[in-house]
Amino acid sequence: MVTFVGAEYIIANSLIALKRKKNRTTISLSELNELGIYMQKMSIEKDLDAVFLVSQDQLASALFDFSDYFEYNESNKTICIKKSKQITDLASRFVGYLPWDVLAFLVEATDEFANQSA
Repeated sequence: MVTFVGAEYIIANSLIALKRKKNRTTISLSELNELGIYMQKMSIEKDLDAVFLVSQDQLASALFDFSDYFEYNESNKTICIKKSKQITDLASRFVGYLPWDVLAFLVEATDEFANQSA
């Protein structure tokens, strides 16, 4: 059975990984696009039955639906954690609600991405 992973999970897990690995609290739209392509490719190679939803429409919907967690900066096209939230808030809301194999893959992919980011 295919698991659809919403953009909000990808944004949140990316920000969690970037904060832990690089002390960054923002991710650019171009980085999210790269990450989405990487995750879809790797999930096919690992035969993981998941689809990662990171199109522009899905990102916009996630930002609107979860505006209490994320902010979008139009000038530099980045997404950041809302100032009223902490990484622990993201973890409690967006970690653990996916099937274990999909969540493990998402955490691994976002950690690898964070290690490669500037």
